[in-house]
Amino acid sequence: MRFGVCAPYREVAALKSCPFDYLEENVQRFLIPECPQEEFEEFWQEARQLQVPIEAANALLPADLKVVATANQLVETKRLERYMKTALQRAEQVGIRVIVFGSGSARACPPGYNRAEAVQQIGAHLSQWGDWAQNHGVQIVLEPLRYEETNTLNTLAEAGTLVASIGKSAARLLADVYHMACNNESPEDILLWGSLLSHVHVAEKQDRAAPGRYGEDFRPSFSALQRADYDRRISIECTWQNFAAEVGPAIETLRAQWRRPFKIGG
Repeated sequence: MRFGVCAPYREVAALKSCPFDYLEENVQRFLIPECPQEEFEEFWQEARQLQVPIEAANALLPADLKVVATANQLVETKRLERYMKTALQRAEQVGIRVIVFGSGSARACPPGYNRAEAVQQIGAHLSQWGDWAQNHGVQIVLEPLRYEETNTLNTLAEAGTLVASIGKSAARLLADVYHMACNNESPEDILLWGSLLSHVHVAEKQDRAAPGRYGEDFRPSFSALQRADYDRRISIECTWQNFAAEVGPAIETLRAQWRRPFKIGG
């Protein structure tokens, strides 16, 4: 299993050593798809000096780049296509293999609009993006989000059903242990959708804290992942209080809990 962190590359560059296997950056902050290539190259020239590779990126879409069209809300089709193709080209350049599609505001169903139709539109976008992503060696993973962040595709079951209906290898599913806990989903739900999983996020439920701060036990979720034969990446996506001080203990907490899986029935 590979363990990584979500953080700005400059914070990682300031570390004396990196106890994690990879970095998960931010599409809007690092790949900057709506900025000139020259600006991105400046970031990339700095980031390529890191001790660890950048293998994933989250925060795919800005809030104003909507993907659900209604009578009162337009989808800027040309802008969206240009944005996605630029993001994917730059992801390939960096070596990013996974892009996380959370973007709760961008994918929200507007008031009064049929939610099933909104999900159908989201699925159509994801299917098309999957075709583009495959050409760049990238997977786009759909992230179920807690109810406080969006009103579509909140649970593993909802997102998994959509991903399964698309049926493309470059459009896959993410399981976020924090969002699952907030939505009162069972870790066992992972088993139902394990074959679609290509990425995992984790943070403690309290304060969305770094693993180890409050001692949350992730072993039930890790046990489900292991039984589902998941062996890819797990990223800490949390609210860091002091990144440099917390990151080492947080990674060690995850590694230790992964090595000692939860035993059902005791």
